[in-house]
Amino acid sequence: MTTAMCSTVAAPMAKMFAINDDIVGRAVDCLTDEQLWTRLTERNNPMLWIVGHFVQTRVELLALLGERIDTGWGDRFARGAPVGNRALYPPREDVQRVMNDVSRRLQVKLATLDDEQLRQPPAIAVLGAETLADGIAGFALHDCYHVGQMGYIRKALGYPALAG
Repeated sequence: MTTAMCSTVAAPMAKMFAINDDIVGRAVDCLTDEQLWTRLTERNNPMLWIVGHFVQTRVELLALLGERIDTGWGDRFARGAPVGNRALYPPREDVQRVMNDVSRRLQVKLATLDDEQLRQPPAIAVLGAETLADGIAGFALHDCYHVGQMGYIRKALGYPALAG
């Protein structure tokens, strides 16, 4: 879903988030719970953990944009958090429900930003970001990084490529 934008700067980033939403949905499509928790190696995270991290990071982006959301997940999907017993994590349906809500809220929030706001320094420090637009772009890059991981995992599980 994309919404009419106030800014031509925010529009392509909103489109990238929307495309990633579609790809993530297809990445988990048809996977069993066992496959969602398969780790390709002991050093890799499973698909559902990556999706949860993807959503949790978007929650951080919404906080940067002034909208706070509590997923109820605590730091289970935080960067560097070890993968624990899968019974401690929300089921896929909850992760997907929260993802849909967060994605909708992000699109609405991005649609309200104007170019002047995007030129301002971010309210919260974001690595390498001098402007709010830089910070949002960094989060979009983070999205793409993990979408690539999901595609790799899905192919390793014997499914076709998600793109290309």
